[in-house]
Amino acid sequence: MVAYPGAPGGARSLRFLNQPRGLAVEADEQGTPRAIAWQGRFRRVAAILERWRVDDEWWREEIARLYYEVELEGGRRLTVFRDLVAGGWFVQSYRAPALTREQRGGGGRSR
Repeated sequence: MVAYPGAPGGARSLRFLNQPRGLAVEADEQGTPRAIAWQGRFRRVAAILERWRVDDEWWREEIARLYYEVELEGGRRLTVFRDLVAGGWFVQSYRAPALTREQRGGGGRSR
């Protein structure tokens, strides 16, 4: 947790880091993401870079999630997961966003 810069000090001014946010996802019949709503429009998943499952805390409140690290068209990488208990898709940041080819300087035309 970190202090929220717009609030006075104390415990009420804290906010969670990497809190999952809801996400609209188009998935295939097996549940694999094929397109993700990002920055106002659906973007095709160009590649699934990793996939893993987390099952935890069965003795309190069950957590069962299927995570995907995906690369969207244009090069943006996201970590998304499907909540297998409550349903729904979420995005959760774990690393700095990857630069697109254009941002790295490799997307322009040669002259």
